[in-house]
Amino acid sequence: MTKGHAEALLPMLARVCATAKIDMQEIDRLAVTHGPGTFTGVRVGLSAMRGLSLALAIPLKAYGTLEVMAQASEAKTPLIVAVDARRSVFYAQSFDAAKTPLTPPQALTAEQVFALVETGAVGLLGSGADPLLASLKNPESSRFSAENGLDYPQAEKLAALAAADLDWPAYDAHARQPEPLYLRAPDASLPNPDKFPRRAPTPDA
Repeated sequence: MTKGHAEALLPMLARVCATAKIDMQEIDRLAVTHGPGTFTGVRVGLSAMRGLSLALAIPLKAYGTLEVMAQASEAKTPLIVAVDARRSVFYAQSFDAAKTPLTPPQALTAEQVFALVETGAVGLLGSGADPLLASLKNPESSRFSAENGLDYPQAEKLAALAAADLDWPAYDAHARQPEPLYLRAPDASLPNPDKFPRRAPTPDA
């Protein structure tokens, strides 16, 4: 979705519970991705899960978007998940063949992405895979190859990751809530005040 996340998310969760024939009160933990990703999407997801965590008094835990995406790969080699962040920048993270993170998520140039795994065959997953391969002089003979997979994290992979996680905290209403993971500043900027001069205050009558 490009817009309307907030309006669509909670009704979608209600439909999922209805399909699964469970009451929302039966849920005992919540998992959410916290980025990197679009500013709006990340904030809407986190805000919704924070609200549910408080309302249901159950723990909430955040996982990296790129780590969740890696779980969908069938690659038998080390893997780099790379998301095209535009302006020649990629959000990237490397994993071993067992999908265990080797590096933290980072905002990198193409050259820096290729340097994440120095030797051996490497799979590339995500919207950055094709642009990265296109930047190589000889992509056909490269040790890097594109992996089949979606360019976004899948809820079922996040759920499986959370279910296998044994390090869950007890619910604490005063605990610090998960924060969004932003790897660069937003593209939006404040308007130039010189273009919109302030009016002089009107004298009182």
